[in-house]
Amino acid sequence: MKAIFFRSYGGPEVLEYGDLPDPVPGDNQVLIDVHASAVNPRDWMLRAGTYVGRPLVRGWPKVPGSDVSGVIAAVGRDVRRWKAGDEVFGMQTLFGNMGGYAEKICIDQSAIAHKPADVSHVAAAATPVAALTALQALEDLGRVGEGSRVVVVGAAGGVGHYAVQIARIRGAEVTGVCSAGNVEFVRGMGAARIIDYREERFNDVLDGQDVVFDTIGMENLASCRGVLASNGTYITTIPGPRTAAETARSMVRERLGLGGRRARVIMVAARGADLERIGRWLASGELRSEIAAEYPLEEAAEAQRQSRTFRTRGKIVLRVR
Repeated sequence: MKAIFFRSYGGPEVLEYGDLPDPVPGDNQVLIDVHASAVNPRDWMLRAGTYVGRPLVRGWPKVPGSDVSGVIAAVGRDVRRWKAGDEVFGMQTLFGNMGGYAEKICIDQSAIAHKPADVSHVAAAATPVAALTALQALEDLGRVGEGSRVVVVGAAGGVGHYAVQIARIRGAEVTGVCSAGNVEFVRGMGAARIIDYREERFNDVLDGQDVVFDTIGMENLASCRGVLASNGTYITTIPGPRTAAETARSMVRERLGLGGRRARVIMVAARGADLERIGRWLASGELRSEIAAEYPLEEAAEAQRQSRTFRTRGKIVLRVR
């Protein structure tokens, strides 16, 4: 199979395009003929050697990529739900060794979902890591529901634009924090209020919020304390030392029944059941993927350079077939 891989850590120039052996599915895995694969920050962090999960991506050469959409080519002996020919999308599991930047990938049967017929492989591939992060942060950690007040920092980005939409689907009132150039885009995603971070700090003008979802890791519980309601939650995608300490302290308080404002770090899980819900939202039009750019697989280095700017609206996707 054709794949993008690297033999040593470094810049985009270490990425190679060439042939690797086809993967073979394990007992509980499916082999997918990949049609599209999304680019996520974890991909270029792995390439640079800075990804926190890099010890789990074993062996050399390494193939980046966690998100794919495609068609099942074969199934492992213990797979019952899926069959060859099924169109699916999914996220590689924590111990799955990445592998999405390739024509074929093996993924555990629990980590995939049916791709809706009317949703393109590109739109489906864009969702798993980013939309699952948004869903699990808002639902599992933030307990967002009807009438919740939610702030999404980085509202135009990959995780952020899904978070705005999913919070809206769950009945929340959403404030999006973004640049002036993305105001109308974020409003179109469902945000009731927009704050241009270059003009004012949301920390100075908001209060009583149930959740601050910081998708870019620029804040912390202390900086958002005045924004949050008395039992509100600060959630971030970036597990820095300060937030780790704040999370530990707030979890102890919660166990002691003391309540108060909480800090949490979202560690996304590859859940097929959650992806099925995302697929239904995509099919109904309640959720949509904003595609910032599409690149052929062999131009993955350029795709990662664009992702690294953190100026992308929505998602970057690699076309594989």
